[in-house]
Parts: sequence; structure tokens; C-alpha cells
Amino acid sequence: MYHPIDIDNWDRRELYDHFSRLKLPHYAVAANIDVTNLLAYKRREGLSFYLSMIYLTTEVLNSIDNFHLRIIDGQVVSFDTIHTNFTHKRPEEQVFRFHTAPFVGSLREYVEATSKAIEGQYTLFGGMGDIPNVVYCSCTPNLDATALLNPGMDNPDDAIPRVNWGRYMERNGRWVINITFTANHRFIDGYHIGLFFERLQETINQQI
Repeated sequence: MYHPIDIDNWDRRELYDHFSRLKLPHYAVAANIDVTNLLAYKRREGLSFYLSMIYLTTEVLNSIDNFHLRIIDGQVVSFDTIHTNFTHKRPEEQVFRFHTAPFVGSLREYVEATSKAIEGQYTLFGGMGDIPNVVYCSCTPNLDATALLNPGMDNPDDAIPRVNWGRYMERNGRWVINITFTANHRFIDGYHIGLFFERLQETINQQI
């Protein structure tokens, strides 16, 4: 479900108009996140680190209003809930697949349900289908990636955030990953991305 935004009385109307003049209003920010507590939690609880990160990422995005914004049929709208869309692959395969999973339940409930769902996926696209109220997540687990560029960013109306990360690395006794966040500047400013990183770190720190 979503509701329309009254553009004429919107506090970021001028910013929206300004960045709407650009052919490519997207930009990316990369920063490190300490995942030490999450790694300890997933090992203790036997949960997938990848799916846990996707859940916590989406939980944080749902807590910030601007990440709910999309354009539907030329109208700016705000969705009630942001769900998860991510890439995954089996260890024996070289190609990956896309899956859209509902953001519901607790961290454990989400990870267990989604793990089961992707085990039975043999098509390129699986889950809820092509919906706009998602975040796109992906990981390059074999690389200590410090920045990533996403394909398909040529539609100025595309407001779906992209969150990408690489391999977690040990640094000074802590485990760290670098996250690249790609957003549409018509809706998302550096303030909102900074808030995302801040809240994600706080949320991960609570996984003890």
C-alpha cells in the first residue's frame, strides 16, 4: 500500500525539481560498518550472515521516511513497507539469481523463511515478483570491495536504493565490511544516507 505525496506542499519540492532536471540524479556513498557483533550473533544462533544483513538493512530503511518514496505513474508516493530484493547463488553454481522476499517477522523468522524459499528457487527471478517498494541488496563475498557501481541506473524515476557490500575483513581485532549505498538525489540526501549508516551500526551493535 502507498499514498501520494502532495508535491505542492512538500518540504523538499525545490530539491526534487532541481535534481529532476538531471538525466542521472543517482549518486553513491561508501563507508565502513563494524559487523563484529552480528558475526558473533549469527555464529551463536546459526543464522545466515548475508540474510541477517539484508534484514537489518531493510529494518533501518523502513525507519527513515525518505526511503519509502517512489514514483508511480508520474506521481511521487510513499509506500507503507519496504521489502527485500537480493541476489543469491548456490555454492556449486557460477550464476546468481534474484529473489524478492517480504520483510516480515523477527530477524530469525525472516532468515529461516527466506533461506527455505531460496533453496527451492531454480528460476532467475523468484519470490514476490517485480515490485517497486524494495531495496536491492547484493554482496561480493570474495572481495574486500571498497566501492561498487550498479548497472541500470539510466532511469531518473528509479528511486529504489541499492546497498552493496563485499567480504568482511578483520581490522585491529574487529570485523568490518564496506557498504556502498546508491540513491536517487531527488529523494535522498547525504543526511539520509548518513542516518542510515548511523542507525545500521547501532542496530548491529545491539545483536549481542
